[in-house]
Amino acid sequence: MPLSPLDLTITTDDIRRYHDRGVWISPALFDAQEVAALRQEVLRICRGERDFDGLHWLSPPNYPEDSPALRQVCNGWWINRAMREVIKTPVIGYIGSVLMQTDEVRVWHDQILCKPGLGPAGTGEPAGNVGWHQDYAHWQCANTANFCTAWVALQETDLSNGGMRTIVGSHHWGLCDDAATFGEHDLAALKAKYRQAGRDWIDEPCLLQAGQASFHHALTFHGSGPNLSTAPRLSFVIHMMPADCGFTQHGRHHPNADLLGPYVQEGDRFTGPYFPRIWPPVESRLHTP
Repeated sequence: MPLSPLDLTITTDDIRRYHDRGVWISPALFDAQEVAALRQEVLRICRGERDFDGLHWLSPPNYPEDSPALRQVCNGWWINRAMREVIKTPVIGYIGSVLMQTDEVRVWHDQILCKPGLGPAGTGEPAGNVGWHQDYAHWQCANTANFCTAWVALQETDLSNGGMRTIVGSHHWGLCDDAATFGEHDLAALKAKYRQAGRDWIDEPCLLQAGQASFHHALTFHGSGPNLSTAPRLSFVIHMMPADCGFTQHGRHHPNADLLGPYVQEGDRFTGPYFPRIWPPVESRLHTP
């Protein structure tokens, strides 16, 4: 079983560290057996396999087997039985509630990620890179930037296999212009773009053991470089929002806004079956949020 909230103590220093730095590293939340099982599910999802009749969100994955590109599937919980349970892991929702300072946490969406191993000769191949970006720059249809993301490693993860890197304290810069750059690959050019006078660019890798997670703020700049190992780097991500997160028409469009239906109004909250509550925990049922 994943680590229980009862077995985890988040200290005031931990909370201060998150709010000062924009990122906090958890202890291991999943054991070796769980990690091994989840690795297989991530690979299945990235191959396009489904456990339910429902369709993939937006489009099914379609990656040539030899492609060096990052495999990304969002809302894997829609089509995979294990992920449908994993997104409800109580300790992840609990940590999100503490760091976002909210009594209720809901899922914005998940991400299932597989970064192919290029080997030591892959330094010049940018296709697996994730550009420096701010999550909230992609999510401006929401009326708050108070999101928290759990990035769960499914193997030992560091710079050698393209682990995530954060720019410490960058969430204090506010929302930067044109920072919706997840899909861009030139990390040096993006650094030059966002590094401005008075901003300390402190590039720090999230060094994680298998089953550990990093938690970062939606305004924290982050990205990643190539996987120079010979094995795929696997992870899953849960983007979390507080209960009061609502729709606004005044920001960048995101497909999540479409899930609110045709009668959405300014301020309507992101609730309902597409945005399941994960804290406080609800009874685990297969087909309901």
